[in-house]
Amino acid sequence: MCGRYTLTSPDDIAARFGLGALSETGTDIRPRFNVSPSQDVPVIRSRDGQTGLELMRWGFQPAWMKGKGNRPPPINARSESLLERPMFKSAVGKGRCLIPADGFYEWKVVPGQKAKQPMHLRLKDGAPFAFAGIWTWNGEEPTCAIVTTAPNELVSTIHDRMPVILTEHGERLWIDQDAPPEEALSVLTPYPADLMEAFAVSTAVNSPGRDAPELLEPLAT
Repeated sequence: MCGRYTLTSPDDIAARFGLGALSETGTDIRPRFNVSPSQDVPVIRSRDGQTGLELMRWGFQPAWMKGKGNRPPPINARSESLLERPMFKSAVGKGRCLIPADGFYEWKVVPGQKAKQPMHLRLKDGAPFAFAGIWTWNGEEPTCAIVTTAPNELVSTIHDRMPVILTEHGERLWIDQDAPPEEALSVLTPYPADLMEAFAVSTAVNSPGRDAPELLEPLAT
């Protein structure tokens, strides 16, 4: 799964995803070092042939789900069952989006260590990228979820799932509203492990209330 991520250089989003100046999007985005569920997150989607950036609540909540039960809205959606689950099926056709990031956290079981060790994973060059996402409207605001897939060789040493990190080709196809769902689903594959890196970070990241640059400092080994 993917329950925390980072977006430390939001000013890079506009250039990376061809949005023009970030200030022109009308969306105020600050550096984030511990993005957590239920928070508002920047999302890129197409509308009427135009690609734009807007904030959405992280936690997929269709209008029919609002106010039902005490379970929080899902923050992830498994790529293998997107077309099988009624909750997500319509979003595959009409609600595909990109969720900008530059890294994510996962927790690793360490033999002899009682608590899991938080790890930060990112591209080796530190460049921003996009998770594959889906979004919907809950009657009051847009909400979203990150699509997950099987882990690559690196992530599999830490967890049994990973978020879908799209290639630039995959980004274009995933967000193309004219692309049939079956074709778009073809890009939901594990990102190459040799282009990624992982390192241990402080357990301070366990608290969703902590959001500071020092969370990304690698632990001494």
